Amino acid sequence: MKTRINPMLVGLTVLTFCATRVFAVEGGLGRPISGMSIAPFAGVIPPEPGLAVATGETYFDGSIGGGRTVPIAGLLVANVDMKAAFTPIALFYIWPTPTKTWNFGSAVSFPLAWLKVEANLTLGPFSVRKTDSTFGLFDLVFTPIVASHHFSQTDHLALSFTFWAPTGSFEKGRLVNLSQNTWTFIPGVAYTKILPEANIELTGIWQMEFDTEDPATHYQNGFLSDLEVLAIKRFKGGFGIGFVESWIQQVNDDEGAPAVLNGFVGRAFGIGPIVTYSTKLGRSHLDFSARWIHDFDVAKRVNGDGFNFSASLKF
Repeated sequence: MKTRINPMLVGLTVLTFCATRVFAVEGGLGRPISGMSIAPFAGVIPPEPGLAVATGETYFDGSIGGGRTVPIAGLLVANVDMKAAFTPIALFYIWPTPTKTWNFGSAVSFPLAWLKVEANLTLGPFSVRKTDSTFGLFDLVFTPIVASHHFSQTDHLALSFTFWAPTGSFEKGRLVNLSQNTWTFIPGVAYTKILPEANIELTGIWQMEFDTEDPATHYQNGFLSDLEVLAIKRFKGGFGIGFVESWIQQVNDDEGAPAVLNGFVGRAFGIGPIVTYSTKLGRSHLDFSARWIHDFDVAKRVNGDGFNFSASLKF
């Protein structure tokens, strides 16, 4: 199947960008960070089988001010300032298929994380400012299957299932941990539309997140809906420029939350620019992308700015 899509970005989308989704709703942010779940050509798995690797760097700086109470690992804190850097290393394999209308892939990601949180902690009649930080391997991410259907050379649909395993270290009572301490299951659907005459790509992705209960704190996160879209105009020489928009919405109350939190149902909108570059290294394909996403109209979630740079190589 011939197409104008460059296959090196394609298929690595789910794991490369899923690995930037780190904080729990219990921590005031959730695994999704605004605008970081989508990547170019999210609806497409290319027909050529083989192995691809991807890595990147995501930095997030945000806060919840105004004295709002936030649950973190069994603690109730306020005036949270949060900084985080994530470096996922993802492996993606495209399976050989006899059909030209369907392609399939599987992936695994190993996210390194650096986290720092400052917050006001109430101890009896006193309130103290506490700081904590950590670095190491975060929860592992698996995508057993991504199935991509090609309606035509310009219209593509992808169905995916991803889950996070609580493999990182977790300690109740810490402001930062290398695990959410829950299993997270994420079914998703993505659609990519190519406008070949203008060399414009339109892509959207919608995912739902379902967490198990945190066994250490008995906190049950509510379901999260994560809807993101992007548009990219590409030029000769391999460069592209566009924008990303996102809407994260919790759809039901957290369970096990203290009554003072009133369900702790949050939402966040995000928007920002994205730039891409594609080239060939011999018979391999190399892609770069960078984006900045700014949160706005945020309720009961960390409000901040996210920055991401990623690179992928398909052999």
